[in-house]
Amino acid sequence: MLTELLRILEQNQGQLDLAELSQQLNAQPSAVAGMLEMLIRKGRIDDMRANCGICQSCVLRNECGLPANRARRFRLSTKVPTQG
Repeated sequence: MLTELLRILEQNQGQLDLAELSQQLNAQPSAVAGMLEMLIRKGRIDDMRANCGICQSCVLRNECGLPANRARRFRLSTKVPTQG
């Protein structure tokens, strides 16, 4: 399921929130949330929180439509992932 989650994120860079990812994976949001948190810790994906301070360095800053009160969105990381 992790491979499928990464494929969906790659296809929809930053456009899906937890509910949408859960629906596409046909999985419980709590299960998907756990996978997302693990992938964030490993550096495989980025959490695109609107108020996290990363917006100024984000490559999508000119294309992003994330208002401050919108749900968390996720995208594949542009950093080299950690091993483990």
